Amino acid sequence: MKENHFNFTEKALATLPIPAHGSKAVTYYDSGCPSGLCVIVTYGGTKTYYFFMKYNGRPTRIKIGRVGQIKLSAARQQADDLRHMAAHGQQPTNKRKIDLKDITLKAFFDQQYTPKHCEIFKKKNSIKSDERIFKNTLKPFHNRKLLSITHEEVGELHISIKNNTGLHTANRMLSLLHHMYNKAIEWGVIPRNSDNPAAGTRKFPEKSRDRFMNGAEIKRFFEALYNEPNDRFRNYVLLSLFLGQRRNNILSIRWSDVDLDNGLVYFSETKNGEPLQVPLSTHAHALLTQMQQTQSSEWLFPSATSASGHYEEPKKAWQQLLERANIENLRMHDLRRTLGSYQAIAGSSLHIIGRSLGHKSMAATEVYARLSTDPVRESVQRGTDKIMSFVNSKPENA
Repeated sequence: MKENHFNFTEKALATLPIPAHGSKAVTYYDSGCPSGLCVIVTYGGTKTYYFFMKYNGRPTRIKIGRVGQIKLSAARQQADDLRHMAAHGQQPTNKRKIDLKDITLKAFFDQQYTPKHCEIFKKKNSIKSDERIFKNTLKPFHNRKLLSITHEEVGELHISIKNNTGLHTANRMLSLLHHMYNKAIEWGVIPRNSDNPAAGTRKFPEKSRDRFMNGAEIKRFFEALYNEPNDRFRNYVLLSLFLGQRRNNILSIRWSDVDLDNGLVYFSETKNGEPLQVPLSTHAHALLTQMQQTQSSEWLFPSATSASGHYEEPKKAWQQLLERANIENLRMHDLRRTLGSYQAIAGSSLHIIGRSLGHKSMAATEVYARLSTDPVRESVQRGTDKIMSFVNSKPENA
């Protein structure tokens, strides 16, 4: 083999010449690192990091990974670790045996993390959220081995997602990846002394959102909503406001969950992992009674095209509604916050509001358990009455 020695840099490695077709592979040695790191370039265009040294008098070469797939700093660190093993009498090839047992991030997520997550936590909404985050944010790592992903790469991805999507999504990615690696170590998928590449990267500071509609916005919102031609979307938005529950809970309501006789809707699964029953205000009761007259499915909001069988998040219709109402910076989740805000404005206690919205508080759990549904119903009624007062009021210039 032709041998070349120079101080490796990412740029220099990217510009290494490719041997002519049929030629022997060329080996380059890193003079900037005494650990024995080298790169072998083949005529097929592959550039691969290797660790090379003599162990017990025999030449030993161990594959580390592809150039471009792992950082030069990570390759040097692995080479240092291998040399350290050899210096302490440990066979460096043992690390290679461990690496061969390593699996890709996607294989671990699909084959172990998700099934065990389902079995242990039994929270469908949480699992769906993890699947969505994994699919949308961790795609660059899907086919990477667990042991090959570095702290630097996770930090770079974290910043990239913040810049392109938002800091909340970036932080959710970091939390998921950190938890996955903790479980991979706990379950023995990777060695217990393995690094968690998501550890050490700080989450971006998140400011709590307190957006809710004021009176003028509510009036414009309902004017636009009453002119909405899509009955299903209009009813979904109204029920989201009148019940104050999370999007996934509203979308997945079955008629079997609705008890119009007692004025209740039951949610067997919520974000906090506990079932919830929500009393109906007169506005919510009237809406559900009207919807029941045209019931055609087990779902309140059925869909013939979605995999779930029920309506999915209508982003386009929501944006069009806001444009017609001339309202900015309002999310579907802000409907829930709007109901809670007007319950507070109407004089309801924080404990009652927390129970009506399904909030979970360690200190207040026992208090919630002792409450009947009557004060909660009254609180929701006062909140929705306050909201509807803006809708039913006369125009300012009348």
